[in-house]
Amino acid sequence: MDFRRWVVFTFFIHVLVVAVDKGGGLVLYLLTANQADQHGKSGIIASLPFVLMAVANLGLATSLVFYLRKRVYTAQQAFSTTLTVALVWGGFVGFLALAVSLWLLPAINPTWEFNPWLVVPFCVVVPILLIVSYGNSIQLAVERVRAYGAVHLITSLSFLPAFFLVFFWLGGSVADGDVPMAVAWGRLLSTVLIAAVVIWLVSHVVKLRLGIHRPFLRDGLRFGWKANLTSTLTYLNHRIDLIILGALFVPTLADVDVLFGSREDPQDTLLRWNESVNPLPESMREDYYQRSVMKTKAVLAEVGFYGMAVTWAELVWHFPEAMRDLFFSKVAGSTGAEARRMTPVLTRLGLAVSLVAGVSVVFLVNPIMETITWIAGKENDPWRTIWSDPVSTALVLLTPGTVAYTVSKVLQADLAARGHLHVCVRAQVVVLVTMIGLDILWMPTYGASGAAMASTVAYIVSTIYTLWAYSRSTGTATWTCLIMHPSDFRYVVQILNAVLAKLRWRRS
Repeated sequence: MDFRRWVVFTFFIHVLVVAVDKGGGLVLYLLTANQADQHGKSGIIASLPFVLMAVANLGLATSLVFYLRKRVYTAQQAFSTTLTVALVWGGFVGFLALAVSLWLLPAINPTWEFNPWLVVPFCVVVPILLIVSYGNSIQLAVERVRAYGAVHLITSLSFLPAFFLVFFWLGGSVADGDVPMAVAWGRLLSTVLIAAVVIWLVSHVVKLRLGIHRPFLRDGLRFGWKANLTSTLTYLNHRIDLIILGALFVPTLADVDVLFGSREDPQDTLLRWNESVNPLPESMREDYYQRSVMKTKAVLAEVGFYGMAVTWAELVWHFPEAMRDLFFSKVAGSTGAEARRMTPVLTRLGLAVSLVAGVSVVFLVNPIMETITWIAGKENDPWRTIWSDPVSTALVLLTPGTVAYTVSKVLQADLAARGHLHVCVRAQVVVLVTMIGLDILWMPTYGASGAAMASTVAYIVSTIYTLWAYSRSTGTATWTCLIMHPSDFRYVVQILNAVLAKLRWRRS
């Protein structure tokens, strides 16, 4: 594998993916700029399919790359097995999620009742997402990096057209909840298309047949359960705080005023009233119902504010994310000495890029979003009046954590590829436990800002642990993963020269 060449190609593809994804995110923002609660609800709906897919993955995507790079099993054995697992196990997980959402949760609490048309698509999409994940991992393992990157790009390109198809078919009403519904069904439609593309691409490598190769499945599960646990915890660590925020945040009258304007009653008693414990007088019931609706919208709006801050803060991860799968494959096929030379370099570069990107994001978010809102002609300047303060505050608090966590992302890819998955699991557990504990402490009062503070502390603590574990495993000094070396600049120049050469070749 020409690693440097494919680094350039993969980074180009990832830049395109980011541009398309963030463009789609801006479209959703503009649709819901004056109704932040719909943005928050859409963010939760968008996250759920990938959380379920991570749970159902069983680590086989990681395992097949690992064993195919080690030449232990063939692509045919891996693909037939994982395709069967995707359909059978993925279908079961999707049905289980459907049953929990539609029957179990309402039985526990009648207020936890969900629209079946909103639940069905993010449950049905689970086995299809698994097919895409397993099939594209086959392409990475056999070094079809161009096709592997193309799938990621097509995934991003296909979602927005599918979203708008559903959105306008439903009537195109933000107030009636068409945005989260279109997010759910648009994801299902676009994933079906991507699955067809992946199957067509991978058919050039393997035959499309079902079957279980027991030795691969046994070894894949044995190796992959830790990878699956790591992957599941990673998704939870990056997205579970959106759901927790929706459950824990207690809005005040001031929070409601931001969305609905000031009210004559300066008290927020009705916002905090629990009628199941202390029944309201008949004369107050209508006002209580209206306040309950506003409270729910205020909670979802806070989720929307935090989701926007997360979107901007996670921009700093796109360099390590672009390299993660390619780097894992490279390390899995390298010797320990080769990995020890390469990993600190990529870690330092990733941290440097993230630091520059993080500072840039903090200063640019308001000018960019204000300009976009103005160009779109949104009434009442919703970014300045509704979004700016809570998003900016959360972003400032979250960015130090996301920058620091860049180091963990690179080092954990190395550790996983060398079989030290237990370290990755522990690091992710550290994030989850720390974050949830601090969420419980800070979210009810501080909302999105509390979620940001909790995530930053959790990311930094986990990064310190990962650095210590990597240094102990390899004998590499911790500082070599953090401080740029003169040779790093030469490496960057070589990459830039490769990029320029690629561009000149394209023009010719």
